Amino acid sequence: MSRLLLVDDEINILNALRRELSDKYDIETFTSPYVALGRCREIAFDMVIADYKMPDMNGAEFLKQFSSIQPDAARMLLSGEADIDGLVRLINETHIYLFVAKPWDRSELESSINQALAYRDIMLENRRLADTHPRNIASEQQASARPYHIVLVDGDEYSLGIMLRGLADEDGNASVFSAMQKEIMPGVSADFRGCKFIVNGFTTAEAALGHAGQNGCDLVIAAQTLQDMNGIQLLSKFREILPDAARILVTGSPNKSVLTQAINEVHVHSALCLYWKTYGAEPDDFQQAWNILKLRTAAIQALTSQDLLLENRRLLDATEDRPNPDLFVD
Repeated sequence: MSRLLLVDDEINILNALRRELSDKYDIETFTSPYVALGRCREIAFDMVIADYKMPDMNGAEFLKQFSSIQPDAARMLLSGEADIDGLVRLINETHIYLFVAKPWDRSELESSINQALAYRDIMLENRRLADTHPRNIASEQQASARPYHIVLVDGDEYSLGIMLRGLADEDGNASVFSAMQKEIMPGVSADFRGCKFIVNGFTTAEAALGHAGQNGCDLVIAAQTLQDMNGIQLLSKFREILPDAARILVTGSPNKSVLTQAINEVHVHSALCLYWKTYGAEPDDFQQAWNILKLRTAAIQALTSQDLLLENRRLLDATEDRPNPDLFVD
């Protein structure tokens, strides 16, 4: 069972998180970030979730100190939507990129934690395998600069347009991508700036499948509600024709059974709950900015995770192909 550290100055928030998560995780909670840091020097955690705004020490500073003690633990911030500008600065300055909004949806929170822990396991396995093969930083920089091809499917043209514009922001993509690369290779002074998306948008599953069958893609992002099939069915078909492409499901109405099916049966890399419209009205600027940040981060993490999985496969094959030195001992 994974061990989670929860830090928030509001005891009601901690109690709510404990009620929702204690059946799946070993939970420790603290209202004081200083006491929590002391505990981190005594016991290892798989993941920490900290509130962004705390009176004694804000969540960003806490996570910076925490990461110096336990650099391999996953880190996530709880934040209100109005903190969007601060979150963008946080990515640029501290390379923390995992966020959950307050108030949270339970299904989405559990999904985010599961995906963060899965990504952490893949990353640590990559480091372990890479220890047997020296990294070629120049080669990895060159590979990281290649464009990623994304297929985006949403039956609502309004939502589709917002997501297309959000993923086209190369400056925003570079911040998140650089943060993840530095987490993968701590201490390496490589400068990973390239993260260009070539995004093709479609309003029907049939059109998306036809395009991907001819051109391929690195990532498919599908809304749950489509004209000709639902998002889970579409992602299942993508898994059949392009098994190495990453997969993300987007839904406007969180549903635990849908998210569970997407994760367990389709093996999506992320399941996002995005509200582009509220009762038929356009969302405000903060809501759109928050949604775009979530979408961009999920896309880059899914692509990075898939790259790591493929690299782990290659490294494992190379390790198995090596001659056993014991066979040549006289």
